[in-house]
Amino acid sequence: MTRHNQPYAKVIVTPGSDEWAVDASHETIGMLIDPNGNRLQTSNAIEIVDGKIQDGTGRFEYLVEACDPCEADPYTYLIDGIAVSDFITPHFYDPDVAPDARYSFTGAVKKPRQILPGGYISWVDPTTNEMQQILWVDPDQLPVLRNLGSVTGGSLRLFIESKTFHKSRENREQMKPEARAKRAAYQEALAAAAKVRARHYG
Repeated sequence: MTRHNQPYAKVIVTPGSDEWAVDASHETIGMLIDPNGNRLQTSNAIEIVDGKIQDGTGRFEYLVEACDPCEADPYTYLIDGIAVSDFITPHFYDPDVAPDARYSFTGAVKKPRQILPGGYISWVDPTTNEMQQILWVDPDQLPVLRNLGSVTGGSLRLFIESKTFHKSRENREQMKPEARAKRAAYQEALAAAAKVRARHYG
């Protein structure tokens, strides 16, 4: 929030990744869903058991960050050859798996509260009134439960960002070379088609 209480977002280019549009779409979706960065959604608690994320006991109040659980580059999709972020749907917070339910736009998320490699999720534990988070940045490592403590200053989103931004960029899962090549070829085809149309109407 600005000093005049107006919401805004920043997009910072990630070193080693040219998919800046993924980050831009991520922030745009977040601003459309919750411009003030304080929206919470109650759902079943989750925990890590033997390195796997699963439902636990009790309830958490999840910060609604629509792209965080599926934010890694491999789960993006194309709009006119530009890679943009996948995002969860309201069914993500359902208590149980339901037939034909869609948990993310691309379908990469297969069940409620699933965190994909490269993603994370944050919540308020009502028993302690503190923020916690499961962070799974490096797909070659196990997910990690983090206790972030009591929120201080600003919005919940700003607090989470201050605790997470640099960690979420460490060993960030990159798009596979074959997928990158396929998208580059698609973009070249679009550019070639645009030139043909330009000559036709020129």
